[in-house]
Amino acid sequence: MVANRIVFRADASHAIGFGHVARTAALIEEVVESGGEPVVLFGGDELAVASWARDRNLEVIPQQWTVEQVVRLAEEMRPRAVVIDSPRLAAELAPRLAERGTRTVVVDDGGKLEIAADVVVNHNLHAPSLASTYPQMKRRLLGRRYLMLRREIRRFTRGSCRPMAGARLRVVVTFGGSDPVGATVRTLKLLPEDRPLELVVIAGPGFRDDEPLQSAACVARSLGHTVDIHRAPDDPGALFVSADAAICSAGGTLGELAYLGLPAIAYAIVRDQLAPARELARAGVIAGGGVWQDLDDDALRAELAAFLCDDLARAAVRQKALSTCDGDGPRRVVAEALY
Repeated sequence: MVANRIVFRADASHAIGFGHVARTAALIEEVVESGGEPVVLFGGDELAVASWARDRNLEVIPQQWTVEQVVRLAEEMRPRAVVIDSPRLAAELAPRLAERGTRTVVVDDGGKLEIAADVVVNHNLHAPSLASTYPQMKRRLLGRRYLMLRREIRRFTRGSCRPMAGARLRVVVTFGGSDPVGATVRTLKLLPEDRPLELVVIAGPGFRDDEPLQSAACVARSLGHTVDIHRAPDDPGALFVSADAAICSAGGTLGELAYLGLPAIAYAIVRDQLAPARELARAGVIAGGGVWQDLDDDALRAELAAFLCDDLARAAVRQKALSTCDGDGPRRVVAEALY
């Protein structure tokens, strides 16, 4: 066994977004910091993954990794551990790695995993309640104590965002690395007319709706808003800390916003966001919390208007969110799961 070598396996694409590779990257950074040697096996949309990794100075081998290739690589490299982010990938890989005695760490969101592995990491707020749904895991690292934030966010101090309640709010609109449901375009068309906004729109590396986005931006401008579109920005944290509020999906971005102190209204746009969105809204950590596809335009317009026009409610959301994370999650995961 190579004591400091860790293999990471995750995918990113337009359909599943970039959340899995983003939080894996947070662990890769900590492994490097601790003197380890990461071997990064990312798949999915190879061109977008390669571009995303290059912008973050990550050495990645992007390709369509098969189970046999990963198992063979693990046999040859004899790493200290293999980290897998995805229940589907874990179901395929973990049993094969266990047969060979390879330490396996699974990163999950939903619970109800019957597979066996050495460690499961679920950094969602409600994860401690899922402990019994990982019956064959030897160790469970659950909750926002283990929130996996990248260094590009943690370079800002906790609570760096200081929202103002001025006449014109600066609002970030971001629906992950790909926005597979067209939420960005729809949001721009449904914003309230009675409060002018300074919109910072982030289109991730897998975003494809460029022409509809430009049309939606024209609609928003006609309502009195300003619109500044950023395509796969190198430093999203700098955009976050300069804002007063966010409209987003209920993925990994919410942890980043919570750490920075930016209040958000968020919606589940893919399956693994359903339970986290519901529980975060119930705890007052976000506004919204519904399933994007279940909301008609009138209901969504009303929720957005209520959030953007109620300064006191947003301030309460900020405080609740900020209290849930301290930014030390990646170090804890590496220390407790990998070494």
